Amino acid sequence: MSQPALLDRAVGIAADINLAHVPAASLERAGHIIADTVGVSRAGQRQDEMRRLVDIESRRGQAGEGPRYGSTVFGEAAVRAEPERAAFLNATAGSFVELDEGMRPTGHPGMQVVIPAVATAEAEKAHGQSLLRAVIAGYEVTARLFTAYRLRYPAHPHGHFGAVGGAVAVAMILDRDPLEAARIAATSPILSVWDACFEGATARNTWMGSAAELAVRASRLAEAGFAGSPTSLESAFGLLAGTLADADALSAPLDYAGLGLTRNYFKIHSACALSHAAVDAVGQLPALDPVQIAQVDVETVNNNMKLARQSAPNALSARFSLPYVVAAALLGRAIEADSFRYEADVAQLAERVQVRVADDLEAQWPGASPARVTVRTTDGHTYGAQVDNPHGHYRDPLTADEVRLKFHSLVGNEALARAWWGRMTNLFDVPDCSRLFLGADGHAH
Repeated sequence: MSQPALLDRAVGIAADINLAHVPAASLERAGHIIADTVGVSRAGQRQDEMRRLVDIESRRGQAGEGPRYGSTVFGEAAVRAEPERAAFLNATAGSFVELDEGMRPTGHPGMQVVIPAVATAEAEKAHGQSLLRAVIAGYEVTARLFTAYRLRYPAHPHGHFGAVGGAVAVAMILDRDPLEAARIAATSPILSVWDACFEGATARNTWMGSAAELAVRASRLAEAGFAGSPTSLESAFGLLAGTLADADALSAPLDYAGLGLTRNYFKIHSACALSHAAVDAVGQLPALDPVQIAQVDVETVNNNMKLARQSAPNALSARFSLPYVVAAALLGRAIEADSFRYEADVAQLAERVQVRVADDLEAQWPGASPARVTVRTTDGHTYGAQVDNPHGHYRDPLTADEVRLKFHSLVGNEALARAWWGRMTNLFDVPDCSRLFLGADGHAH
């Protein structure tokens, strides 16, 4: 079977999903993914760059208040925009704080699938059940692509497969052909690289914004008669930026007990997910006087070695430095959306952190994402801990209450959080998604 046919098959299989066959636990998880993604976007909208960008868009007439704009921008002001623009702003914001959900072996489907689907469902006044089905299907497409293709470093997992899954979700809400939308999104992949993360180039936060925007635009282009290429994705990620390692993942029958979203993880640390097992290992150590820390050894898997670098003096780069993140954890600094900042004393301790691959841990990858942290003190003591998967990984999942508490913290408004959480986690009971983000009093937040 040709690879273009495999892509078509993957979209057709996912888009044929029947909610009646989806297990209750997976329906609940889908609702949590939707809510968590919106909450992370809301937190990202508090960043100075996003506040200024939304203000610029408002002054240009691309966003504002009132019914002429179809979709909510998740900041604290009552700003709305057309679905394409809202998708861009919300997904870009969701990249800032590094708390967006993801899946194993790699990828972050939620921010690139949920955000355009929500913007479209809100503007179209779609039933919540339609949104839920579309998100599960779009997530499935993205999960299959990330499973089938192995990205070649320095290719980064934002901006390409997520756009394809997002385009499928949007097309399903609009009752358009998801294959045409997927092909169009696949024709214009955003090829992202890790360098920007390490340098602290915050323009990288637009990768997911552009993918979400493309996901909405794909159906509009299809409606206008544009055609997509069935081979672009194959060339971009099967030859240039990766290899096709598991073609069966694209054509396998739908497994309702093993949908892609069942391999999702939720993040509780505001840093690259590849550092989270090490952070959790530090959490198992006793409190240590940083003055007495002589050396810190972090053992992990080869996939995480891209983070074995010292941070540039900015928050984004710090979030992608394993030595810096481990040092912050050792110093007891909160690694949360609003508290992760570059600090000189953390950077100084990070210079004492060494990272290497351990063969016994490497043997567990990709089934696990382990890390072992060993701290040696100046008085000759040694302390160590190992974590095979960070808390939030699907093998050590967050409880429903933990996801909810994270969401409430991210939204930052208790009444609004209760109203939004109640609707997004009970979409069968939402007949009109244009009311999804109203306050508890039924008015715009």
